[in-house]
Amino acid sequence: MKRKEVKRLLKEHPEFESWLMEDETRVQSVRSNPGTAEELFKRWNDRKKGRLDLDTISQKTKRASEMLNGVQNIMDMMADYTKKM
Repeated sequence: MKRKEVKRLLKEHPEFESWLMEDETRVQSVRSNPGTAEELFKRWNDRKKGRLDLDTISQKTKRASEMLNGVQNIMDMMADYTKKM
């Protein structure tokens, strides 16, 4: 991995850059050998996958709730219609 690619990687993933900055040895290893950035990125990405992404979960839950409310409204309208018959 070249320096240019490392810069692009850091620009695309600012969380990765902040993770690198937490430990001076990681920064030094990337500066001395830019190829290690790819290995560190894979390690960071695997670590990140283990965490729960609460923002994504809340968005999906909100969408599911809205869809269920829509279905419930349709069911209520159908029930009202059958009562009138």
